Amino acid sequence: MAAGSEGVQPVRDRMFPRWGAALFALLPISEILYTPVTGQTVYAAALASLICALACAGAARIAPHWQGYRVLQWLLALLAIWPLCRSLARMGIFLQQTVFGKRPLWSLLLLLAVCTLLAASTGLNRCAMWALPVAWLTGTVIALSGVLTMTQLNLSYWQAPGASLPSQTLDILRSLLPAALVIALSLPDGLAGSASRGMAAGGALFALISMRAALLLGVHTAALLPFPNFSAAGLAAIGDFARHGEVFFSVPLLLCELGRCAALACVLLLPVTRTYGVPRLKLRLSGRNKQRKPR
Repeated sequence: MAAGSEGVQPVRDRMFPRWGAALFALLPISEILYTPVTGQTVYAAALASLICALACAGAARIAPHWQGYRVLQWLLALLAIWPLCRSLARMGIFLQQTVFGKRPLWSLLLLLAVCTLLAASTGLNRCAMWALPVAWLTGTVIALSGVLTMTQLNLSYWQAPGASLPSQTLDILRSLLPAALVIALSLPDGLAGSASRGMAAGGALFALISMRAALLLGVHTAALLPFPNFSAAGLAAIGDFARHGEVFFSVPLLLCELGRCAALACVLLLPVTRTYGVPRLKLRLSGRNKQRKPR
């Protein structure tokens, strides 16, 4: 390798701003399947996403200084355990209650954990790279689902902000903020704006689709359903081709959740590998670098 190229950062070690924005857009989108729908959800989702966007921008600014200390890396890895386990658990419960009712929960959790580790083995940068097409796919599906059910909306279900808004905002923050901060504190330098923009864009979709469910089902009906946004998507259909709109709706959302889990797993493995991946990846990269040394 030429001496003048030693300071050039390899492409595999770079995270482009659009990748970072897509990765953070997945975080609020991942909450859509599991959030209860009330008359205050649209406001709570927008407010919680705005707070998280501001928090992520600040966390991403101090991330390069945070990553310089080994003890803080271990602390960050420990903080990643809770949101990672929570995401895996709720995905497993959702799949068992909707699609795989006869499968034991532990088998679904094991499958999801294996998929998460396989995705995390590629590294945080590649997880962010794959987040870009997933975000576009999810946004397209959400927009199509919204358009197909637009004529069925009942504006009489609309509610103004009420007394339950702060409590529901706190509920969403408890679910969204830990994962967002852990990933933001692991970002390379210069991605604070991307993190906040991605979080705001994903939060806008989160709020809009929650509003769709509230106007489509009504607050009382939505309260009886375990996954109201999933059930509301079932009312969208394109003739005989897509009668089960909830399936087309939930698959990209589960991909978003897997992307979130993979990013958290990268942070969890960081103190061990220092490469945002599993030890096997680190050994392979080090072996390739030794073979490329000049004679």
